[in-house]
Amino acid sequence: MPKLLHSKRIVAACIAMLLSIGGWAQQVTITGRVISKADQMPLPGAYLVEKGTNNGTITDLNGTFSLKVAEKAVLICSFIGYNKQEIQLGSQREIQIALDEDAKTLDDVVVIGYGTQKKANLTGSVGSVEMKEIASRPIINAGNALQGKISGVYALQSSGKPGDDGAVINIRGVGTINGTTPLVLIDGFPGEMSSVNPMEIESISVLKDAASSAIYGSRAANGVVLLTTKKGSSQKIKVSYDAYVSNQSPTSLPSVFDSYDYATLYNEAAINAGQSAKFTASEIQKYKDGTDPLYPNINYFDVYYGKAALQNHHINLSGGSDNLKFAFMAGYLNQDGVLVKTGYEKYNIRTNFDAYLLKDKKLRISAKFAGDMGTQKAPTDEWSAKWYADNAPIFPLKNADGNWMAVNGERNFYAEIMEGSIAKLKKSHFNAQFEAAYTIYDGLTAEVNYGFDWTQIYNHRYWAATKLYNPNGSSKTTTSALSESNNQGQRGVLNAILRYSKTFDKKHEVNVLGGYSEEYYQFGEQGGYRNGFVNNTQQYIDLGTASSQTNYGNAYDAGLKSLFGRIGYVYDTKYLLEANVRKDGTSRFAPDMKWAVFPSFSAGWRVSQESFLKNLNWLNNLKLRASWGKLGNQGIDDPYTASSVLSSGQAYTYGGSLVSGVAVTNLKNVETTWETTTQSNAGVDLSFLNQFDITFDYFNKKTEDVLMKLPIPLTMGNLGVPYQNVGAVSNKGVEFSVSWHKSLSNGMKLNSTFNISHIKNEVTDLHGQEMVLNGVAVLKVGEAVNSFYGYKTDGLYQVSDFTWQNGSDASIPHAQRVYTLKPGVVTVANYNAQPGDLKFKDLDGDGKVTMDKDRQVIGKQFPDFTYSWQFNAEWKNFDFSMFFQGVSGIQGYTYQEISTPFSNFSNTGSWWKDRWTIDNPNTSYPRLTLDQARTNINSSFYVEDASYLRLKNIELGYTVPSKWMAKTGFERLRVYGSIQNAFTITNYKGFDPEKPVNETRAQAYPQVRILTMGLNVNF
Repeated sequence: MPKLLHSKRIVAACIAMLLSIGGWAQQVTITGRVISKADQMPLPGAYLVEKGTNNGTITDLNGTFSLKVAEKAVLICSFIGYNKQEIQLGSQREIQIALDEDAKTLDDVVVIGYGTQKKANLTGSVGSVEMKEIASRPIINAGNALQGKISGVYALQSSGKPGDDGAVINIRGVGTINGTTPLVLIDGFPGEMSSVNPMEIESISVLKDAASSAIYGSRAANGVVLLTTKKGSSQKIKVSYDAYVSNQSPTSLPSVFDSYDYATLYNEAAINAGQSAKFTASEIQKYKDGTDPLYPNINYFDVYYGKAALQNHHINLSGGSDNLKFAFMAGYLNQDGVLVKTGYEKYNIRTNFDAYLLKDKKLRISAKFAGDMGTQKAPTDEWSAKWYADNAPIFPLKNADGNWMAVNGERNFYAEIMEGSIAKLKKSHFNAQFEAAYTIYDGLTAEVNYGFDWTQIYNHRYWAATKLYNPNGSSKTTTSALSESNNQGQRGVLNAILRYSKTFDKKHEVNVLGGYSEEYYQFGEQGGYRNGFVNNTQQYIDLGTASSQTNYGNAYDAGLKSLFGRIGYVYDTKYLLEANVRKDGTSRFAPDMKWAVFPSFSAGWRVSQESFLKNLNWLNNLKLRASWGKLGNQGIDDPYTASSVLSSGQAYTYGGSLVSGVAVTNLKNVETTWETTTQSNAGVDLSFLNQFDITFDYFNKKTEDVLMKLPIPLTMGNLGVPYQNVGAVSNKGVEFSVSWHKSLSNGMKLNSTFNISHIKNEVTDLHGQEMVLNGVAVLKVGEAVNSFYGYKTDGLYQVSDFTWQNGSDASIPHAQRVYTLKPGVVTVANYNAQPGDLKFKDLDGDGKVTMDKDRQVIGKQFPDFTYSWQFNAEWKNFDFSMFFQGVSGIQGYTYQEISTPFSNFSNTGSWWKDRWTIDNPNTSYPRLTLDQARTNINSSFYVEDASYLRLKNIELGYTVPSKWMAKTGFERLRVYGSIQNAFTITNYKGFDPEKPVNETRAQAYPQVRILTMGLNVNF
């Protein structure tokens, strides 16, 4: 009998176990409420699930829920932006769950030099970009993802041109007159941001100070940008597809004269210059009527510019297992340009593999392959096309017979473009990287990686033969021509690294890194030219006239070897120390000058971890940071700056005849060495109330031994000038960033980030020189690099500054007066001033304005402040974001076309209608004249305030509810619409204020406004 009872107990236990496994165990109903621990507000939409099952529910608008679960089950509660919580149920049937907001910012890992690091342990100044904020923006070039996103980083989009719209990036100011581009590393390999599809980027980190970037030594003086691409995972295979279509249009084109105003005011300018009127009254009337094709009214901006389409597609496949992870990405872009016949088409692929081998995955083998191929097309004479886009409206495109017309007897670039004058630049790029990492024992890892990069650029430029007619019926045909070039560059990089990371006694954390790096680069180029082709369709160079043939070629190589190391120490999560050092040797300099050492030191104190602050519940994090370090720069345009190079094509006399030979044509300086940048930094990181994150930094950055070419004595003849280490530049500044995030009781989630930076740039040494560049910019001690230079205007000469015949008889008509400046009124050396002319300041007080004594800095090309504001909101299935970006305290210089009246064949800005006349003396615009001795003087008159605030992007998206997606096979579907460069607030009246600072004429390719519709699909 006992045995039978015992058997019954076993059977009952088995049945109970089976019932439990099958979900048939006794269940109880749990009710409750989920709230935020910080503010006690309910959390609607929080997810609760019985651990180990699919049994779950979601809280309502009041944060309440009801769920049937097994007795003594474990309940898991999660909510986006909060830490997940597990609740072991006992006898309670009603519970309240208070979730902590996720303070993951302290545990987030950021990419740094040769590795990663917790944000909490950072002692240097490192900025990062939230890629989710730009994932659906129509950003073609990854460089533009930095714009306004990181304090201290000034990223100016160079243009709206397809395939050439990358950002000009300055990190903490311009510290040299040479290359200012930061070092860009893509998965650790040097590269260009334009080669990476923005949709393939996992993270972007910017190393701003010397402490964070000294590990890269000689190439880090301009800062370092680290891009990490997406990798696979150990989860099941996932597929995502992202696509958008866009419509583009220029953000801003100047308002200009119509033909009637142009002809009328041109006559006025001619008379003021002492010439006869060019247009008769009947001709002006024809322009006004617009009935004669030879007397048109054409806005050439409408001819050359228009709307353009854009489409972008990208697919990402990733997945794997515990021992193998992979990701495959592919993209396609097709972008037309707003300038006639410009466009860009690009294909790209990328694959990342990670395999884990041996026991405990001690060996990791990784491989990365990436390739892209793009074709960029543009008018062969693109600069001239942009120049002729502001043609005067009086020039006809075609005559009554439909034939192309010459512009003022010269060329017609629009006609040539339509007949086939197109340039095509094809760029092919391939990158491969291999890496092996082996864990020798706990905490000690050895790595070796090698990367190879190959780039080929083929440039095909054809000038079409085009027949152009003049108004008198005569004609001419331009000569067809073809120029082709092909260049290749290849780079190899080898790194060997030892890492050691260990925590002792739970309080001492040590990280040590040591490595060796070797890099080489080779470049070669060849090209040829012929003209006189049979027609415009057979564009093959061997079909041109053989007698017109020319060719060329060149090549160079360069190398770099380096030793580097880093040691970091953290005590009790409170006290942080780090030191970096790198020793670089370059092939650019002479043997005795090629090596240099670049160290850095930094420290941090997490004050919030101290016992005297731990009881402050509102304080999440308070950290003080300080750093110092030295960096180097060798970024000059001469790979053999310390080596004598023979140039061919030099003629000698030999035996009474001229013979071809070689000679050294450029002077060299064997003492040339590194530019050195010393930078100190102090910073504060503060987080509080689980809502606010603040970062503040002050930095002082000094660059010495700047490589410059100083003037040499005329007795040296035409020899090329060598580089010398003679200049110095200073950058000082502050950076501030504040972020706020909040979840409301109605389920809405808000977050916002504001950045602002101030940088003072100053040239501090030029070896006693003052260098005027291109007549407009200057290098001058005490001023910013490449400041604008010229006369300072002092209003306009008025009639009261002059006398005329019979004293100052007011009855004499203005046109009949012969004006003479009154004694004591400032004169200008370039011309005899007349009423309505610009008046300039006499700086030396000698009564006469001259170029050698009275020019001064009249503006600068870099802003006092850069700032941005990002705002995001999510509610139910909707998401909304807007991003403002701006600069202030920056000037632009625009003259000649549009800005200078009747310059060359160009139209004139409509604001010139408010010019000075005898009846309109109270204006800032001088009288109209064709006298270029007056109009082409570089002065502050052409300087404009280029400050702006731009709504860079505004976006609204909707994610289809998952319950609707269940039958489609899609895991997630989001649709959205956005406007890039939606509107701009600025006083700049010409072209877009956001343009490269060296573009002072009409050659800037306009920025574009982009209206986008897109979707994101996950399978």
